Amino acid sequence: MKRARSLAFGLLTMTAFMLPVRLRGQDAPAVESYKGDPLCSVRRGEYPRRIYTPEPEYDDKARKKKIQGTVLLSLIVTKEGDTTEIKVEKSLTPDLDRQAVKAVSRWKFDPLIHDDKACPTRIKVETSFHIY
Repeated sequence: MKRARSLAFGLLTMTAFMLPVRLRGQDAPAVESYKGDPLCSVRRGEYPRRIYTPEPEYDDKARKKKIQGTVLLSLIVTKEGDTTEIKVEKSLTPDLDRQAVKAVSRWKFDPLIHDDKACPTRIKVETSFHIY
């Protein structure tokens, strides 16, 4: 009994000392990067400028159902102005989401310039589907 109590006390003591160390590592914000370059933070009113933005194609099934709305995407604009790591943040339908990702993957931007260097940037964009 005494041995079990000593073992429990030892485990409790180790946990009490290790937990703060483990939590301390979580306090540091993770620096997001793309291919080794840290992502630039977007300052107010400062975004990569769109150069080429083809519209997404309407899916036939969605057009017949008269589905309209907006797909919100998160993506990284690379130093070269291309788009990568495109993720759907707000979905419309799976088919229209795919069409939005397909279109945005062809978009081109003037990348953000910080300290006289182009840098990758994470932004959010919307693509709209409307029947006129």
